[in-house]
Amino acid sequence: MGNNNMEFANAEQTMKLFANGYQARYGGSWQEAYDYLADEFFEWDRKSSYDWVDKATRKGYYQDYNINAQGRTGSTGYYFSLGYMDTEGLVIGSDMQRYSGRLNVDSKFNIFTFGASASYSYAVQNGFSQSTGGSMSSPMVAAISSMLPLYPFYNEDGSYANVTAYNPLALYDKDKGEINEVTSQTINLSPYLQIDFGKGIYAKTTFGANIIDLREYNYWSAIYNPQGMNYNGLGQQYNSRSTVLTWNNILGWNYTFDKKHHINLMLGQEMQRKSYFYEYYSGSDFPFADSGMRDLTTTGSWNDSEYYKREARLASYFADAHYSYEDKYYISGSFRRDGSSVFGANNRWGNFWSVGAKWRITGEDFLKDNPILTNATLRASYGTVGNQDIDWYAARGFYEAGANYGGVPGMTPESIANPNLTWEVSKKFDIGFDLSFINRIHLTFDYYNETTDDALFEVPLSMTTGLSETFQNIGSIRNRGIEVAVNASVIQNRELTWSVYANLTWNKNEVIKLSTPDPIEPNNFSIIEEGHPYRQFYMKEYAGVDRETGKPMWYLNKEGDETTTAYNDAAKRYVGSAEPKVLGGFGTSLNWKNIDFSATFNYRLGAKVYDSGASFTGFGMSFRTPLKEVALNSWTEDNKDAKYPQYIYGDPNNSTSTSSRFLYSGNYLRIGNLTLGYTIPSKWTKKAFIQKLRAYVSVDNLYTFTASDFIGYSPETYASGVIAWQYPVTRTFIGGIQVTF
Repeated sequence: MGNNNMEFANAEQTMKLFANGYQARYGGSWQEAYDYLADEFFEWDRKSSYDWVDKATRKGYYQDYNINAQGRTGSTGYYFSLGYMDTEGLVIGSDMQRYSGRLNVDSKFNIFTFGASASYSYAVQNGFSQSTGGSMSSPMVAAISSMLPLYPFYNEDGSYANVTAYNPLALYDKDKGEINEVTSQTINLSPYLQIDFGKGIYAKTTFGANIIDLREYNYWSAIYNPQGMNYNGLGQQYNSRSTVLTWNNILGWNYTFDKKHHINLMLGQEMQRKSYFYEYYSGSDFPFADSGMRDLTTTGSWNDSEYYKREARLASYFADAHYSYEDKYYISGSFRRDGSSVFGANNRWGNFWSVGAKWRITGEDFLKDNPILTNATLRASYGTVGNQDIDWYAARGFYEAGANYGGVPGMTPESIANPNLTWEVSKKFDIGFDLSFINRIHLTFDYYNETTDDALFEVPLSMTTGLSETFQNIGSIRNRGIEVAVNASVIQNRELTWSVYANLTWNKNEVIKLSTPDPIEPNNFSIIEEGHPYRQFYMKEYAGVDRETGKPMWYLNKEGDETTTAYNDAAKRYVGSAEPKVLGGFGTSLNWKNIDFSATFNYRLGAKVYDSGASFTGFGMSFRTPLKEVALNSWTEDNKDAKYPQYIYGDPNNSTSTSSRFLYSGNYLRIGNLTLGYTIPSKWTKKAFIQKLRAYVSVDNLYTFTASDFIGYSPETYASGVIAWQYPVTRTFIGGIQVTF
């Protein structure tokens, strides 16, 4: 939603560009190329134009209903909620329904307190999973890369046209098309028992269980999917379960001496067990596909099957202490020792600790009851944190079964053993202050310096090993910067309140040291190297279009302005980073009588984004729908000052090869949310036993302002800085009613 330049060419614009490219590749006159393509190759009537992106999208809807109740009877308290959500996405074939519930209870008997929290959700989502999101059967991919504006939606008899070329309308026909259904169940259960011994001493034991069941069924249509036709229908069932069991035990002491000294001590132990299993099976040759029977039970032939399971363990011991004096001076410290099964046998245990201090200056006599400076606090802390978020068997040397040769079962290497693989450790120093003026203006400032040692990364391996990558501790990475936040009540009286806020984070990221002798190039467009950001783009730098020949140009050397039209001769350069330099948000809220209004904005500056799919959609030198600006502004003899290189079918000049041509500014400002509400006066609602009745309208992602060079649906992307095959950002309008009894 914004300045994305993602308008695609119509049929006439597309055909003219194709004729240019065909003539440039095969010779002859331009008119001959145009006539051949229009009449014989595409059989186009020279007047019709079909907007497939518009046809593959729609105005979706979103509805969410929640009801909750809470209260206390004697020594027992409760909270109960039920929810239902139903949404239809803006791309055809995408929708979701979810049912959810939550129950919290607690009860005290003498020195014992019993409690539990439980939640359950059941969801059915139709759309594009990890296995199908970027495939040709995705509606957006099919609409952009397969369906030209020359192709009609339907045949003259009303049947789907071009079904052998991934017609998205046919693919997602509700009766005979694709099925991409994910059913999920999530269960969370956490009972606890606490014993209070008096004098602030207590013991608490808590058990936690988190279970996620996923069932995903993909069906490739035997009628409308070109690949599915080869199988006469292909059904694929994926099932998985993820379970996390945690048992936490703590002994604590909270006590206040002489109303001045407050102490909080805690000792604890925790055990965690994680398990996961995955199974897959598939079938083909669906005999009743014509009648719409696409369930896997009707398959005529069973194909591959697969099963996988894994487990991990974590053991932890920890201590925590806090002390404060007269609500002015605070000190704290913590220590924990964690052992994880995901690391090598030589380095499974890690020690992590932190210290902190705070001084509330306005508690001193010389600032006490100051009417201007109502709060001033100075803070400082230093601590270490461990990260174990990697493949659970990353340190193990495994062989994988299922490799059969000549009818004899066998095994192949799956991973390389690394007994020295260990914790990634982040060490963070933070110093900051909080200021409040007249209890209306609040300022927070922090400076931080965080160094990550033994950073975990999947290092590419030589193909001669038979493996593609392995986890290693590759070195040290540093992040340092400042965080500033301001919150102010501009107006505050009985009828009108107006507040504003803003926050900003400035960050500098840098690789300090690598454990490998050479830089790491995980792909053909980035590099990990000392002295550069962790997510550093490293590729050939695009230098524009040769005005005389229409060929693309790149800079020849690592430095300097000399250019070349030979892609392979160009050197790679450092062309930007995916790390934003500044990010944050701002907003305002206004309440006047019974009317409330709020607006929130967020922004990001200084990052680059690389569109790895650009050459395939919109820019590709083949028969795919081009972007309108590419169709109208590609080089020709009559347009030598064009923005884009000469379009030549087959791309003999490598104009769409990896380079900074598809590296864009990731700067954006987004209107995140606007909300307007009205609360009916309580003197009216109380007659109906309603404590509060509020109606509101809201819009999310109203508009995104992007940099002038950005091309895409949204510059907001994964941490890698790569975008491709994006689902468009959804602008959501919501109307709702909140009722409190």
